[in-house]
Amino acid sequence: MNNAINTRRIALTALFTAASLILSFVQIPIFPAAPWLMYDPSGIVCLIVALAFGPRMGAAVAVASWLPRVFLDPFGAPMGIVSTCALVIPAALVFETGRRTRKASIVGMLLGGAISTALACALNLVVTPLYTAVTMQDVAAMILPVLLPFNLLKMVINIAAGQALLEPCLNVLRANGEHE
Repeated sequence: MNNAINTRRIALTALFTAASLILSFVQIPIFPAAPWLMYDPSGIVCLIVALAFGPRMGAAVAVASWLPRVFLDPFGAPMGIVSTCALVIPAALVFETGRRTRKASIVGMLLGGAISTALACALNLVVTPLYTAVTMQDVAAMILPVLLPFNLLKMVINIAAGQALLEPCLNVLRANGEHE
């Protein structure tokens, strides 16, 4: 029975990773002031996985789903990995310690969203000048009018979708014996 559970868990992880990978290629311009900044909904899948199966599994799905993108976007993909992990790990840790309640999921997602947003803005200071003709000072000038609002909007979408999908996903996993 233990092998069946492990096999099922591996299969679910592979499915979630595939879904996250596919969604990482869905690029949506959500911030008209900066149409080059694209939102992808892959973080929603990672968030659900992290809350359902724990922070390590959420981070593993985030990393595995972004790895193929490293070859296409060697600067953006690592930032995506870090940003997604910064969202899902704190969210899952708070959810687990908060007895897996709705309030704990909201608090965890908000904390993860704040950490992810701050980290994304800080990483842009270092990474963006490496692959563009923009200086660190230019990026710093973009934080308040462009990077902060874009990343906040991205987190609002991820958190709203995560909240909307969390309970139905957990119900399906419980019905199939995958979640307590």
